[in-house]
Amino acid sequence: MSKISRASRQPEGTDQASSATFGLSRRSLIRSTAAVAGMAAVAGSLGPAPASTVLAAQDDIQTDVAISLPLLPYGQPVTIDPHRSINWGPFWTLLPHVFSGLLRFDQNGAVEPDLAESVQPNSDLTVWTAKLKPNLKFASGRAITANDFVQSWKRALSPSALSPMSAFMQPVKGFDDFINSKSEDIGFAATDDATVEITLAAPLSSFPAYLATFVWAVVDNEILADTSVENPFLADAGAGAWRFTEFVDDDHLTMEPNPNYWDDPSPSITKVIWTILSGDDAEMVALAQYADGAVASADVPISQYDAVNGDDKLKPDMKTIDSQGSTLAIGLDFNQAPFNDVRIRRAIAAGIDRQKWATDIWKGSFVAGSAFTPPVVAANAGYTPPEGIGFDAKQAKSWLADAKFDPETDATDIVYYQPATASPDDQQRHDALLKMIAENTGIQIRHDVSLTQDQIVSLQNDNGGRQFDIVWWWPDIASPALLGTVGRSDSPYMAGWFNWSKQAAGTDGFDAAKDSQTFDSLIADATKSGDTEQRNKDYQAAEKLLLDNAVYIPLGYWVQRFVQQPWLLGTKQGPWTGRIPVRFDKDVVVRGKPES
Repeated sequence: MSKISRASRQPEGTDQASSATFGLSRRSLIRSTAAVAGMAAVAGSLGPAPASTVLAAQDDIQTDVAISLPLLPYGQPVTIDPHRSINWGPFWTLLPHVFSGLLRFDQNGAVEPDLAESVQPNSDLTVWTAKLKPNLKFASGRAITANDFVQSWKRALSPSALSPMSAFMQPVKGFDDFINSKSEDIGFAATDDATVEITLAAPLSSFPAYLATFVWAVVDNEILADTSVENPFLADAGAGAWRFTEFVDDDHLTMEPNPNYWDDPSPSITKVIWTILSGDDAEMVALAQYADGAVASADVPISQYDAVNGDDKLKPDMKTIDSQGSTLAIGLDFNQAPFNDVRIRRAIAAGIDRQKWATDIWKGSFVAGSAFTPPVVAANAGYTPPEGIGFDAKQAKSWLADAKFDPETDATDIVYYQPATASPDDQQRHDALLKMIAENTGIQIRHDVSLTQDQIVSLQNDNGGRQFDIVWWWPDIASPALLGTVGRSDSPYMAGWFNWSKQAAGTDGFDAAKDSQTFDSLIADATKSGDTEQRNKDYQAAEKLLLDNAVYIPLGYWVQRFVQQPWLLGTKQGPWTGRIPVRFDKDVVVRGKPES
């Protein structure tokens, strides 16, 4: 269904497009090859996070509790080394419990301090200076200094074992020469024991979002250098709130509190066991385990919503993430007829009744919307996205007439290729969308489900793009910076996909080529701006161009749902984390858990 699986994240405002297999939950599609970078709070200073509010009544809190949670890696190897782990969704929520860096994400994807007391940029956003919290220690008990961060980051960029997450360090000055063994100089410096300085190759307002990713975690290099230690990551080499104490490959991971962490632990939970579930039925197994009381939570995939909602036992436990952090959209190739004419692109947009699509076709699993940037960004960045082209079947047909495009006589073969592996439910829902477009515009789009994903990619390469596609983007949810990744003419997610560029054809009333150049310029200005208000204005102007040219046609925003045992209280989940609590901290308590 799109460019990238929602499995990994990439920098520069990306989050991703996904091959959206909607029968699966967010965990299966999470954080695709385009991801977070822009997720930053802003270019402003990051100071101490607000104090947490501990639950008031403590008398009936259970203590010394072990809980189990399902971990679904979807066929990817589970690695507990933050500098060697791949860019894959479940690890974005697992590893930060054990490995801390200067900054971290909250449940909504906003950036906040972790081991840093503050992080401040210079005036042109090229040098970022972090002050460490006092008296920091690794789980091993050894004191943490600024040099530990520098050595950890160099380890992540080792030319002989480059981190799969190294793209989140790419903005650092000297990155290319360092990873290619051409120089030992790179923009990391410990100016004293409590201060670390990071120099970038160019201004980057969204850099805090890069810095919050787990590849920037600090590790105890003395433990790593001890050859007598079989697995240093089971020997307290981390600095997070928890420590891994057991790892049985393909079976389970166990973590226990780090007594040396700077913040207080949960008063209830002393052990979290991550049960590793694999296979196509992993989500169904997790739900069954939940129903049996074996795990504390489980995702509710779209395909299982009706079943869970109709279950008297499970329905009271079902929770919905209040805000939405992903956008489902149609993408159309400027280089392939008939979508080289902006009027026909706009007609497709006007031919979609999004409210009917969300309620009748998706049964409330999406919230209808015409803006590209999803709702959670408004809360995180104070950003108000412009609205896109609304439903107006009469206007759609008028644009087609202006373009002299008669759907009944035009012989252009318009095809949406959906992977053969997509579930029958997915196929039916997308087919219903195509029928809606045909009903409101007359444009017939052939729905081909005969090819594999690899065959679709091969066809895309042959054609130089995707004529018609449905993409699922998980934007950076702390800022609108994803706009640059999805829309810039030189982006690998635009060139060779939908091809909006200075070569795009113009039509009456629309100069797609000029608009693409203006878009690129606005994104460049936003990237180097330290002024939040001006940056948001640049993003708004850029997003309006994206929508007016129907580069993407947003459909709506996914509603995430999960079940959680009523005895687990005080957890914080949001669009960024999904089901997994962002932390098991002092607010997370257990009350009324049955004896096992």
